[in-house]
Amino acid sequence: MDTKAPNKDHRTTPQYALYQRENFWKSNEGEVPPFSTGNMPCDSIFILRNQTDLAPDPGDLEELAKEKLTQGGWYYASSNAGQSYTHTQNRQAFYRHRIIPRMLVDTNTRDTRAEIFGHKVSAPIGFAPIGINKIYHPSGELPVAKVAKELNLPYCLSTAGSQPIEDVGAANGQGPRFFQLYMPHDDELTISLLKRAHNSGFTACILTVDTWQLGWRHNDVHTSNYAFYHGIGADLGLSDPVFQKRLAEDGIDPKKQPNEAGAKWIDNVWHGRAHSWEKMPWLIKTWKEISGGKPFCLKGIQDVRDAQKAVEIGCDGIVVSNHAGRQVDGAIASLDALEKIVKGRCSDLEIWDF
Repeated sequence: MDTKAPNKDHRTTPQYALYQRENFWKSNEGEVPPFSTGNMPCDSIFILRNQTDLAPDPGDLEELAKEKLTQGGWYYASSNAGQSYTHTQNRQAFYRHRIIPRMLVDTNTRDTRAEIFGHKVSAPIGFAPIGINKIYHPSGELPVAKVAKELNLPYCLSTAGSQPIEDVGAANGQGPRFFQLYMPHDDELTISLLKRAHNSGFTACILTVDTWQLGWRHNDVHTSNYAFYHGIGADLGLSDPVFQKRLAEDGIDPKKQPNEAGAKWIDNVWHGRAHSWEKMPWLIKTWKEISGGKPFCLKGIQDVRDAQKAVEIGCDGIVVSNHAGRQVDGAIASLDALEKIVKGRCSDLEIWDF
């Protein structure tokens, strides 16, 4: 990439091709990139300690992650529902779909900018909601939210996040950010979470509908690997005034009984009692009133009929997702579901794929 290429004068977003050039140049300064980006599984988290851990082959990244993470951290990042058939379908769907490049198209004024719910972002990608970041680093979601702002990419905070909503909002600064809701059956608690999200600058509510209870993830179950039950990661809930009342009503002191407090929090979120379409008008109306009409979306949609139902009830968007295969084993691949939903002409929605 020529650093003087005129494309840089026409675009409003970073010239990402220069990052490749920088990496090719690094060896002249006695450096190499800290890790390879090849062959990285799309639904796992990798933390490498330093650049001496550089994998000689991209496929070794997974083994390095297993080595560096705690057993619990590795299991939580890598475990899928059942025998991982849905996860396998996700991978195979990307192998089946192919790009047909077109040549000699004028790309000299290219720009990767995109717009989502009125936010102008630097690329059509974003940070999906991931829970319990504290099991990977004590700062949890805070540095992730900060980097999202620096990159001008949308950030989504999970209700299962391990930092208070207000702190994550502050870390994200003026970045575009959305709040992913796992909805309790306690309406007062739901309203409190939504108010906190709105007051902290989160500009859309995304309800996840495929995780009213956890899928059966063999390694997590076998090792009792549930951070919330062991006093880790419930800070988002423990900082909520309504939930603090619930703890007091049950006589639970979160400082003296962190395990019990964490268990009560997550039992309110992944509670084993499914919501239905009948509850959605109340939730949409509540969020719209709190936020002044900001967007509401459903995450976890995989069927054309559900996408069409989302349009009927007034959703502003959907996330086509099977939770990376972590919830229902044997399900359709997200990419295949996305194709069917788009062909189903649910054109009144913003549609994303995670």
